[in-house]
Amino acid sequence: MLHRLARQCVLLLAFMALAAGQPAFAHAQLLSTQPVANAVLAQAPNELALLFNEPVSPLSLALVAPDGTATDLTAEAIGGENLRVSLPPDLGQGTHVLSWRVVSVDAHPVAGALVFSIGAAIGALPEIAIASPATALLLWAAKAVLFAGLFFGLGGAIFALVAPLPARGGGVIAGLAGLGLLAAPLSLGLHGADALGRDPGGIFAASTWSAGYSTSYGLTTLLLAAALALGLVSLVRFRLLALLAWPLAALALAISGHAGAAEPQWLTRSAVILHIGGILFWAGALLPLLFWLKSRSDDADRALAQFSRLVPLAIAPILVSGLVLGVVQLGPPGPAWLTPYGYILAAKLALLVLLFGLALWNRFRLTRPALGGEAKARLLLRRSILAEIGLVLVIFGLAAGWRFTPPPRAIALAQAAEAALAVPAYAHAMDDRVMADIVVTPGRAGPVAIDIAVVDLAGAPLVPLSVDLTLAAPALNIEPFKVPAIPAGGLWRVEGQSIPLPGLWELVLDIRLDRFTLARIGAEIQIP
Repeated sequence: MLHRLARQCVLLLAFMALAAGQPAFAHAQLLSTQPVANAVLAQAPNELALLFNEPVSPLSLALVAPDGTATDLTAEAIGGENLRVSLPPDLGQGTHVLSWRVVSVDAHPVAGALVFSIGAAIGALPEIAIASPATALLLWAAKAVLFAGLFFGLGGAIFALVAPLPARGGGVIAGLAGLGLLAAPLSLGLHGADALGRDPGGIFAASTWSAGYSTSYGLTTLLLAAALALGLVSLVRFRLLALLAWPLAALALAISGHAGAAEPQWLTRSAVILHIGGILFWAGALLPLLFWLKSRSDDADRALAQFSRLVPLAIAPILVSGLVLGVVQLGPPGPAWLTPYGYILAAKLALLVLLFGLALWNRFRLTRPALGGEAKARLLLRRSILAEIGLVLVIFGLAAGWRFTPPPRAIALAQAAEAALAVPAYAHAMDDRVMADIVVTPGRAGPVAIDIAVVDLAGAPLVPLSVDLTLAAPALNIEPFKVPAIPAGGLWRVEGQSIPLPGLWELVLDIRLDRFTLARIGAEIQIP
């Protein structure tokens, strides 16, 4: 059984190493920018805007000029769904790059770069820093130690509220809680380094700690450290302090992370609190029972009997809250279930079936004979508990993998937001001979397709020799530029065109009706 546990731990570490080497994904997804990427503007804009599918907070924003110099604009940014960044005056001609890093509600960082040019595309693009795999791996290691201290250390202190702790096991539990307390600030510093895309050495910079604390994980870490400290004190004296540490730890993990950020938050955060609270008691009982079952004593029997009596009260909220969180995160059945998040959930559920199966076997087949003094039953029960500890560790590793993939719920929300932005914009132009309906898809700044339907005043389709479209935005200092339209299924289409900025645009159509007749009609269209 010890060999099996060792293999499970090796698999868990391998999974963590593999996960840490992957790009980090989060709930927040960039939907559009103003100006659009790679736009060439006649004049420098006063500000830049990044539109996300959910509110974000700025971590680090720097504007890199054509000569390679960088200006920190973090203080000039206003967070929210529409992140706005004020630009310094008198930007020079050439290509500029806004390198940005933001953090989403669930404390996960998102990064990218917006390239735009003033006058002409001049200057080499700088290299944008990417997330450090080494930092990500160390972050996961720190969190693994933190969670081991939390669930087996603080959890053991919580179990001590209802049953005695073995002398040797109590020392191990206190050691785990202390190790978790040391890992808490380390994980916060590494979280800041990961958020800023820095290597592990970045943990020594004050700005790294400030960035980590500014995310929702900052408050989570403080509350976890407080809960672990209370748990440690309760193991020495004032045992009832563990009763305060219990809900505090559950609340801490509801503040940040995928599940707690989902809507409706009153439901999901409550479910996370119940979920973590149940796991703390269940997992916290495993190490004390493992030590107690080495020998027969009244205290050992009392601990086993108390656990057998109370564990259903922990498993019930774990099952109910897990079902609620699963339904919220997965959303309605569909292809989104067949994503890495869904695969991880399926693997976790399979392991939970094994875990609950062991728990039922322990309670209904082994506990009674073990309390009756049967040596074989006590040996089997101890081995089964050892297997439960291994399964719990692997489940924690799988749950940690959710950081690297957004849940189907978040994917669906982002797709819905993109679909809403893809609504076409319409304009109508006419004179005393011809009419035209102009459809811009999507109806927002950025790459677009423009369809033009040309008809006579009675609405009958016309077949002109050619159609040219001229676009201009005087209020945005964009001079007129002409693009040809090509026939496409009874319409005239302009493809590969980009509308660089939102605002009021003037459209002028030159419609060659025949060799001697040119109709010129115009309209205005508002592009958000």
